[in-house]
Order: sequence, then structure tokens, then C-alpha cells
Amino acid sequence: MRGLLTTRDQHCWKELIEKEAFSRVSWKVKYGHKFPRLEPCSGPRRKCILPAICPPKEQEERLSPPRTQEEGTGFKKQGEGISLPRKQEDKDQEPLLKEMRPATPKTKHLLYQGISQEGQGRHLYLQERKLKNPEEKFHYPVLSSWEYGWRLGDVITEIKAPIHARSGIVKDTFYIRNGVFHHSSKSDKLS
Repeated sequence: MRGLLTTRDQHCWKELIEKEAFSRVSWKVKYGHKFPRLEPCSGPRRKCILPAICPPKEQEERLSPPRTQEEGTGFKKQGEGISLPRKQEDKDQEPLLKEMRPATPKTKHLLYQGISQEGQGRHLYLQERKLKNPEEKFHYPVLSSWEYGWRLGDVITEIKAPIHARSGIVKDTFYIRNGVFHHSSKSDKLS
């Protein structure tokens, strides 16, 4: 019955809560004037209006005729409009590095042969991509969990699979049985 709160534990818990509340109030009295609270907005709330998603320029030109309006309405005639200058940053900026390296043409060709239900097409393409290591498919580790094993193959050249168990990479690389310095002895091995 360990873990249940007794009357004594409940009173202790109650005192801790009261003590915390008292310390919060005393802090507010002492430092509250330095950090004034913002007044809640009492006016009516405005709805958030998102900008319309514009279709690509080619579709826009095909779908709608060019807009022209007469003078005096604020619009200029077609061809007389002022074009806004493009940002110089966009021209100078290099394209961002894509996360995944593109597939080889041989592997990409698998996409167009057969259908997935027969084990060809996209299914075969994904199976072929799965055979590659993440280091071969990606330029850099995308997830933080990948950083632990990233380029591990470059560091460890020899991986021996145990006879009766799974591969012991962690044991061989991180775990030392005889203290700080590893001096292998005959007693380390069971055989």
C-alpha cells in the first residue's frame, strides 16, 4: 500500500501548495509594478482573413482575360502599368540544398515499369531506395536522432556479428568491462 497519501502526507502537500501561492503573491507585491499586466482587449474581435491563394501565372493568363479599366477609376490602361521592382535578394540567393539526394536514373526508371500490385513500379522503386544507407540518400541528418549513427560506417570498419545474438555495435564501441582503459583478457570472453 505504498504510494497512497496518508493524512500526514496530504497536510504536507496542502502546506506546500499554500507556501507556493504565498511566494507568488509576495513576488507580485514586490515586483508587480515592474511588470504591468496587459489589459485584455475589450473590443470586438476581428476575424483573421488569409490572403487568397493565387494560381500560377500561366494558368492565370489562360483563365482570365487581361483586366483593363477606363481612366479616372484609378487603374491605368493595359501596358501602361507600373511594374514593381523585384527583390535583389532573390536573384543573389542560392537555391536551398534539398534534403534528399535525387535517385539515380536507373532507380528512377523503375517507377515507370509495371504497377505496385505486381511488385513493380513504385513498390520496386521504394524497395531499391530502402537498400541504400541514409548517408547515401541524404546530404545531412534530417532528424536529430540520426546524428547518433551518422557516418558510423566511416568510423567502424569491422563489424562482427555474434554467433547467437544480434550485432553488438554498442558493446564493442562504448562498453568497457575492465574499467577506464580496456585491456582485453581471456576472462572477458566466455568461450
